[in-house]
Amino acid sequence: MKQPNAHLPVRALRGYNADVMKTPWGPPSNCLSLTLALMVMGAPGSNLAGAQPQPRIRTLTYEPQQKEWVEQAPPLEGTADGDLYAIQVQIHDGHYRRALTAVNRFVKTYGKADPAYPEALIAKAEALIGLKDYGKAHVVLQAYLGEFGGMTLTAEALRLEFVIAEAYLSGVKRKVWLVFRASGEDLAYQILDEISSDHPESPMAELAVKTKADHLFKVGEHALAELEYARVLKDYPRSRYHQFSLGRSAESALASFEGVEYDEAALVEAEERYNDYRRRYQSHADREGVGLILDSIHEMRAEKDYLIGQYYERTDHPGSAVFYYQGVRKGFPETIAAAKATSRLELLGVLEPVAAVAP
Repeated sequence: MKQPNAHLPVRALRGYNADVMKTPWGPPSNCLSLTLALMVMGAPGSNLAGAQPQPRIRTLTYEPQQKEWVEQAPPLEGTADGDLYAIQVQIHDGHYRRALTAVNRFVKTYGKADPAYPEALIAKAEALIGLKDYGKAHVVLQAYLGEFGGMTLTAEALRLEFVIAEAYLSGVKRKVWLVFRASGEDLAYQILDEISSDHPESPMAELAVKTKADHLFKVGEHALAELEYARVLKDYPRSRYHQFSLGRSAESALASFEGVEYDEAALVEAEERYNDYRRRYQSHADREGVGLILDSIHEMRAEKDYLIGQYYERTDHPGSAVFYYQGVRKGFPETIAAAKATSRLELLGVLEPVAAVAP
């Protein structure tokens, strides 16, 4: 059997040694095993020909000398590997309750000291997710990560944790005391934070930060979303999400600005982000109208300083008013606020009226 390509109808992949190879189909330097769930058609002339594809699990081992994947027979029933294989088949076929019963029987039969026990935990979590019992699945995965977090199956555990987080972010309620149902958003955020902080080298870490940022942005928590997008930019400077995160960071900062009566820190941050976005992605920025957005930010910053000048003028502090009006004219020329500041300075006698100035 030749090395599989991207068109192979693979449904699941687990059990490969990440220290031996970087991608599932990359040629490793050592032998390793893969467990694949493939859709297998019946041979012509058999009673399966023309029927719907029937799923079964295949175990392949890469032979470096032959440079090909060799299929191995399923492990024998009545052994730990054989029983685990049967559990995986049940999960693949959607028989989640049977799989859970089989996992409990596996632990009772072989004990927690068996080398296959960690994979049995992963199978249990996957079965619980299949039953949409996300709370129990999370508890199982936390137990796995706490005891076996350095094993090669950690990537699969993190993937399943991510599935749980996404389910809660989609609106699935969390069971509390087996009676009440509460929002699972907080637990989802906790899971994503643990993936990114406890497993920073995992490919899931970057996606966890972005996923949290996306949800915060979606629910209107723009200030918090901006912080998470900033984490993507800082911690993953070569991220495939860099352009998206930079644009969303700027958008989040602008959306978190509460108005010219409030602190302008978010507005300044938005201006910096949009300027950075335009420098890095000029063509995209032009299509997205970033120039107009920056013009509006410029107007808002000018209006804010003009309002401060008005405040000092109303409270009989003309010197401070003049300072801010002049700052508007110098820092934000050609804005509406600059024109208004010029008029106020003329009325305060600081500037000659334009009409009275000789040509």
